Amino acid sequence: MRRKIISVLLLLMIVVGAFSTAYCEVGKKLSKKETEKLVEEVAKKRGIPSVILKSIAKIESSFRQFNDKGAPYTSRSGNIGIMQVHSRGYDANKLKNDPIYNIEAGADVLLAKWRYANDRMPQIGDMDPNVLENWYFALWAYNGLLERNNPNVNSNTYQNKIYSVAKKQYGQKIVPVNRGSIPSRGVPKNKTKINPPKETHKGDIIIYSKDDKVIPDGKKYIVFLSSPYGKEIGKIKENTEMTILEGPNLKRGFYFYKVKTSDNKTGWVFGNWIKKFE
Repeated sequence: MRRKIISVLLLLMIVVGAFSTAYCEVGKKLSKKETEKLVEEVAKKRGIPSVILKSIAKIESSFRQFNDKGAPYTSRSGNIGIMQVHSRGYDANKLKNDPIYNIEAGADVLLAKWRYANDRMPQIGDMDPNVLENWYFALWAYNGLLERNNPNVNSNTYQNKIYSVAKKQYGQKIVPVNRGSIPSRGVPKNKTKINPPKETHKGDIIIYSKDDKVIPDGKKYIVFLSSPYGKEIGKIKENTEMTILEGPNLKRGFYFYKVKTSDNKTGWVFGNWIKKFE
């Protein structure tokens, strides 16, 4: 299973670009309020509803990057910091000492799980990432593709813990998947369609509009595509100015935007790795 997850992370990196992010002041201990705000900001621009990422951070570390002695907050299994990310594929020193890098890495891992859920697990409705209920299987995968997170086996699953935090801490109701749609044992592995709950709730993902000016963000480069989830036609480097021509276009769980670069090239990009510039 570990090999499968690593392969998914590597595939996501190939599809959207090499991971990179801003570096926060080394060893800076942030307040819970400051950390929550950072998590919210990262989530929105990475195409993740902020209540989802904040609830994960609460469950994983109670928003702690450092322990009471000032050392990096780590688990017995080697997971690190606010988002409890393992160092595979990431800079271990930054994971330990840079809160922003740690949050960005957690968002990166969750997006890899989201892609895995879209491609290899049951799909809820149209898998719009801005619908909170659609993240059920990605949350399951974030904690581990294990039977303990099957609600037919265990009533206290990771997903239910996340939903409980969302309700108690942020007043956000999230309706779980009907247990009848999930196998009685094990982990669901097929791509069957599951009807969404009758009641669903919108997230707060940043949505861009026609004529917005954007640049790549969070990656050393982002891939340029011929169509949403289409063939790669190039790479766009950091600080390259782009204009939104069309979108968002939902395809396989991700929002895509058609853009024109400052040198008049047109193509499609993932909405998760761009940001507005003035």
